[in-house]
Amino acid sequence: MTSTDTFNFWTRLRSRVALLVRRIKFSWSIFSQNRLAVLGLVLIVIFAIMAVAHPVLMKTVWTHRTYDPVTGYDMEIIHPSLPSARHLLGTDSLGRDILSMLLAATTPTFTLGFTAALVTAFVSAIVGAISAYFGGKVDVVLTYITDAFMLLPAPLFMIIAGVTFRDSGPVKLGMIYGLITGFGSAAVVLRAHALTVMVKPFIEASRVSGAGAAYIIVRHLIPHLIPLAAMNMMLAVTGAVVADGFISFFGITRVYLNWGTMIYSSQVYSNIFGLGVPWHELLPPSLSLSLFAAAFYLIARGLHEVVDPTSRER
Repeated sequence: MTSTDTFNFWTRLRSRVALLVRRIKFSWSIFSQNRLAVLGLVLIVIFAIMAVAHPVLMKTVWTHRTYDPVTGYDMEIIHPSLPSARHLLGTDSLGRDILSMLLAATTPTFTLGFTAALVTAFVSAIVGAISAYFGGKVDVVLTYITDAFMLLPAPLFMIIAGVTFRDSGPVKLGMIYGLITGFGSAAVVLRAHALTVMVKPFIEASRVSGAGAAYIIVRHLIPHLIPLAAMNMMLAVTGAVVADGFISFFGITRVYLNWGTMIYSSQVYSNIFGLGVPWHELLPPSLSLSLFAAAFYLIARGLHEVVDPTSRER
């Protein structure tokens, strides 16, 4: 590579970075005008702090014997106990610290949600781009596939998957949900957007210049689908977390700790010991599950205003 080529490369790179920065600033200016979307972003930051805080507290402040989210037990008090200075959210019927359980359940929830989001975005973008570019029989076959997945509700399929694969962790369940959503409703939305991109002049210019299908799909179609795919990612997180909490609430899968498992345990073990369901056991995981799902939904609404100018006008 000559010095001239090197100079041109760095010049193009700086131009693209500058353009990307301008786009990000413009998108943020639109996104930040939606106060609910900003609230959703703040909630996500809070949950991220919760996920980071648990291992730090276990290594510095809490003892495993008392505050382990699975096997911890405080020998000095009677369980379940109400919130106190020793246990800020109290303890459950098995003597476990509820705050420790709540914080520990945040990381697998993030893992599940982001796995579902990434798989949804990848699958829906690929399916939508291929269907829009090739059309014809390829489009018909992919349309039939997306219709079939849309007829299968993701929460119902998650229940079937939970019963069949009881040892499934958050990654596997997130991938299952992402595949269902990616081949279903998300693919339909991105295909419709990809069809509008296919009639743009630069697509025809690329074809005239001899660009192949792979080049046009990767360099032109997919980049134009990314903003809309990002919005569908946020919605996928909401659906996946709610579905996972749903199947955990019914005790279908309990291989890892999550907020749905906490709700399930608060009812089952309270009934075993002949106690009513304590409010301090039920309320924290229920609020966390609801707020986590709502946060990503609010962010999706903000991203919708970024990618859709007509929604901003309304």
